Amino acid sequence: MRFSHIGYVVCDSQATAVAVRPFFPVTVRFREYVAAQKVFISLLETTDGNSQIELVEPLENNLPLRELLAKSGKSSLPYHICFEVSDFDEHFSTMKTAGWIVLTRPFNAFDSNHRSSHLYHPDAGVIEIMSGPL
Repeated sequence: MRFSHIGYVVCDSQATAVAVRPFFPVTVRFREYVAAQKVFISLLETTDGNSQIELVEPLENNLPLRELLAKSGKSSLPYHICFEVSDFDEHFSTMKTAGWIVLTRPFNAFDSNHRSSHLYHPDAGVIEIMSGPL
């Protein structure tokens, strides 16, 4: 297992990308539609490629994330941390057994080689696990 990225839920991917550009100047993906999550995803990274940030821009029909932003009164919020795991099914099962609540059923993130899921624990917040490197 290794740390992958920090995810932020945002109202406007373009505005947030501009704001964080001094730290994350490289655009890996920009506003890619992910139907399984009802979001646009942007992935930004540092010039050395060692750190990444994911911008999660919810579509209008993604009420949970839109309400999260609305309740905060902010246009950008830390949302989750993501870990790449070598055995997705094992980690997913272990987390569920340990009391983690599944927020998103396993889905193909960017292609069929990357399975992902978001899980929540009241003592830890939202964690995304993902198979394989981005």
